[in-house]
Amino acid sequence: MVRIKHRYLLLNILYPSQAPKSTSTASSSPLLFNTPSPSHLSAAILVTHLRAHISLLFGDYGLGLTASSLRVVYFSPATSTAIIRCPRQHFRMVWAALSFVTEIPADRRGGRDGPTPKPTPCVVQVARVSGTIRKSEEELVRRARREIVRAKIMGEDGEERALERLLGGKGKGRDVEMEMGGVDFLDEGGIEDEDMGDDSD
Repeated sequence: MVRIKHRYLLLNILYPSQAPKSTSTASSSPLLFNTPSPSHLSAAILVTHLRAHISLLFGDYGLGLTASSLRVVYFSPATSTAIIRCPRQHFRMVWAALSFVTEIPADRRGGRDGPTPKPTPCVVQVARVSGTIRKSEEELVRRARREIVRAKIMGEDGEERALERLLGGKGKGRDVEMEMGGVDFLDEGGIEDEDMGDDSD
């Protein structure tokens, strides 16, 4: 009996800041919190939108290769994070389609009398590719803990001094590293090599 193997993509949905730009480096820094997703966005809408992008980029062939096991395993609108399951041999095809997602579809549940709803601009960042869902969940928890520490530091010090501490300036980097449990703050993750296995299985 052949076991169907999958890959799990942990992704962040990033939304451009709507706040006016200021001249300070702190406010234009990429180290800002992820904003929550629109209230109408759900796992079903996300997977439907992703299938549409796969079809647009790779046609029926790409959709046929990925559609059988493409599924949103976890989605949190509060943190704008999701875990997507896809076939092991074609996970790069799904990743490519995610890279081309530039907007979240508008809420179509409203009445016809009001103004036409506009889609929400966004960027999808694949943070980790793993062979098991356990590894994806561990990475999700690790990133959530890091966000909590970041929020705590920003609450204590204010935004500008918090950035200095997070980046190790003025001798405070060691304190932050200890608070975060020795996690490398600037680590961006990547493909989980130990879970990738041999493709000949």
